[in-house]
Amino acid sequence: MESFNNCKPADWETNFESKLTVESSLPYEEYTGPIEKSGNDQRQYRLIRLPNNLTALCVQDVDAKEAATSLSVN
Repeated sequence: MESFNNCKPADWETNFESKLTVESSLPYEEYTGPIEKSGNDQRQYRLIRLPNNLTALCVQDVDAKEAATSLSVN
């Protein structure tokens, strides 16, 4: 089993950049730090945070034949 003891946590305070949506100019923040993934993973990832502090990981897979969503509420 792989150990994650040496991994640094994401900096949730300084690694977000404020942005606006293109069509509606709604505010959101996008994570600008590195997102760790396998070298074999060809998907593109974006981590965003909305003004209500909801954080979402957006994953794009150009080879996917179907779309899916998932929600976890803590």
